[in-house]
Amino acid sequence: IVSRMLRGCGLNPTVIDFSSKQLEMLKAFGVQAYYGDATRPDLLSSAGLANAKMLVIAIDGKDQITELAKYVIHNYPDVHIVVRAVDRNHVYELWHAGCRDIIRETYDSSMRMGRSALEALGHSRDQAEQMVAAFSEIDRASMLASAEHFDPDIPAHENEAMLADIRARRGDWEADMTSKIEAILAEG
Repeated sequence: IVSRMLRGCGLNPTVIDFSSKQLEMLKAFGVQAYYGDATRPDLLSSAGLANAKMLVIAIDGKDQITELAKYVIHNYPDVHIVVRAVDRNHVYELWHAGCRDIIRETYDSSMRMGRSALEALGHSRDQAEQMVAAFSEIDRASMLASAEHFDPDIPAHENEAMLADIRARRGDWEADMTSKIEAILAEG
């Protein structure tokens, strides 16, 4: 999807994939594609990473994603990385590694499902979209605040500094969310 979108915008991405069927299809549409493990430095080099402006990491495997991101940050610091995180804790790991353009794997679909749930409960589409936007804004801010206390050597549920920060901020976040929702509903 990302490759198709970039091609639709006039760009020519290079794809590395393990699926030979996927690569055959991509090549049929003129996409430059390589078969293999995208975490292999020699393959990344052959695919032209040294001349790339960006690397989109959308592979499977939390550990492989993180290691690839670390490798690229260390060896190709000028390459912008857009990376898929498998969950919230993975976001913290990637942030700690130096990634700043992190997309949570199921976040957008969860936001859309939340919007659909709000609509099914009687809110207008516009209200539901505003509520989802308010939640997303608060959630992203809370994640950034919590990321400052992340320690890769301590599981998140045992990281007392991180947990204390979350507990301390929770009341403010909930009050902010309540205030934003009340304002959206008042607009009617």
